[in-house]
Amino acid sequence: MKRKGRHPDKALTAVTVRQAKIPGRYADGNGLYLEVDQSGAKRWTLRIMVRGRRRDIGLGGAALVSLGEAREKALTYRKIAREGGDPLLEKRKAQGTVPTFAEAAEKVHAEHAPSWKNGKHAAQWLTTLKTYAYPEIGKVAIDAIDTPMLLRVLSPIWLAKPETARRLFSGMLPIL
Repeated sequence: MKRKGRHPDKALTAVTVRQAKIPGRYADGNGLYLEVDQSGAKRWTLRIMVRGRRRDIGLGGAALVSLGEAREKALTYRKIAREGGDPLLEKRKAQGTVPTFAEAAEKVHAEHAPSWKNGKHAAQWLTTLKTYAYPEIGKVAIDAIDTPMLLRVLSPIWLAKPETARRLFSGMLPIL
């Protein structure tokens, strides 16, 4: 039996999904929504709390993802969030699109090095990252890097080599 009230559970049916034409957000329950645009496009969105922050995770268009599939994906992502994980990180890892800090640094260096007037600066930029940042965060996916990790990189040299620390910090910003 369906619950009635503010927080529905499995409130949508395949027929209501197919017939939804009015733009807006239709709740299915447990944070799963069908969103209908002005153009009539429909997509599934899961709204959950991940590590104390609200996240909206796209599950796909209603034309490609059925109501049942959307519910299954939502359940999987809610379990990951409940266990302290990040569903978006897991989704990106499954797609293989999140580079490590070292990979991102190499890519940024390759893109920006030709525009730098001083070749020595380009070499120093990458060497500084390799010396101080790579040992600590080089193998970490860039979307998993947080403030404590950056502090672990910068703290040892902040007072001893303030100019190097400042350059290291400003060098990490384009990567993150």
